Amino acid sequence: MIQDHQHLAEHDVSWLAIRQPAVLRFLERELGPARARATNDAAGSRSGAHSLRGSFRDGDAFGAGLALACQILGARTQVGPHRLDHRALAAGLVSVRAGRCDRAMVRTIRDQLAALPVVLTPLEEDAIATVIAAVIWAVLDTSARALDDTLVA
Repeated sequence: MIQDHQHLAEHDVSWLAIRQPAVLRFLERELGPARARATNDAAGSRSGAHSLRGSFRDGDAFGAGLALACQILGARTQVGPHRLDHRALAAGLVSVRAGRCDRAMVRTIRDQLAALPVVLTPLEEDAIATVIAAVIWAVLDTSARALDDTLVA
């Protein structure tokens, strides 16, 4: 049973890495351990990007974010055929940080976080909820754009 669950989780992560590589890089940049993002710190500070880089040293935030991203985008609950890119994710992050996010969605993300078998600090929970909300925003925005293109054509 555990082996089947582990195999399914590995499949979801593999699928995410192949189908949505920008999401995986986004999670790593925003939630990954400081060691993994040392080279990104200089680039982020030059571009004026707001991030919590360097705040998460144990990898729990990245792992929890990865688990939720797999639940949202994974092959078993695939949201859509759209591949997200860096621009869509950055726009989602800006929108969420500007407060253009449904509170019910954030509560749902926090409920899913609480169900994970990991202890997170309040700062980690906030960062994960923000990043996952940005992923959801990007999916919805990309889907709406594709629908708009279809209706116009």
